[in-house]
Amino acid sequence: MKKKHPEHVNLERWLVSYADFVTLLFATFVMLFAMSKQDAEKMKAVAASIRAAFAGGTIDLQGAGGGETVNQFEQPEPPGGRVISLPAGKSNTSQDPDPAMQEIRDQLEESINLEASTTEPGAKPDMKYDSRGLVISLNARDFYDPGEVEVRADLRPVLDRIARVVRATRRLVRVEGHADEGEASKTQFPSSWELSAARATWVVRYWVKRFDLDPARIGAAGYGHYRPIAKPKTAGSIQDTYSRGANRRIEVIILNNLYENP
Repeated sequence: MKKKHPEHVNLERWLVSYADFVTLLFATFVMLFAMSKQDAEKMKAVAASIRAAFAGGTIDLQGAGGGETVNQFEQPEPPGGRVISLPAGKSNTSQDPDPAMQEIRDQLEESINLEASTTEPGAKPDMKYDSRGLVISLNARDFYDPGEVEVRADLRPVLDRIARVVRATRRLVRVEGHADEGEASKTQFPSSWELSAARATWVVRYWVKRFDLDPARIGAAGYGHYRPIAKPKTAGSIQDTYSRGANRRIEVIILNNLYENP
């Protein structure tokens, strides 16, 4: 009788269980990733609805739209404001949340630099990015003569450069006027609010008339002397004179909002 050889033990049976384990692990991570993406989209929708509600619209927690803002020119800004200073030159770092807005900033930088040789060095605007959009501050010491609402003629080419870049975009724009303390008392304006609003309105009318900007895309606001950027320490000093000149300014905000033609 032929002797039967003993069966060999299959040493690779563990691969079956291992493969099942890897498959289940892969499926688990796929589900976790899908859930995280869905939560991120929901959070974006909730954040957008909250912004719309604070600007005058309605809250839509389902992210299905309908949270239209009543005033497109207003965007809520948290107390203190989240401000990101933009570096000089062309750059697009992780701190810049909107590449399209960064491109607008780069175009402004190039365009205004072309004008630098024909204007005073101090007339070059300061640019920064905050939660509203791109803020262009025209705060040269002599940008406005005391009590005047019209930008000096020799500094208007800077306004022209900004207007040409703005006209090529679909962004909403708000011009904000500012004054220095006590300035309005020497004018026909009853307070610095009217004076600062007149400065902003003059820029808006100048742009609409000269560059045919759509009036629906641009708005004006006046903040009087209540948002100074420079506070003098000694009244009547050279620093006091400079501070007052710097506070007589306008700020052009290229908003994050796109103009939606109704």
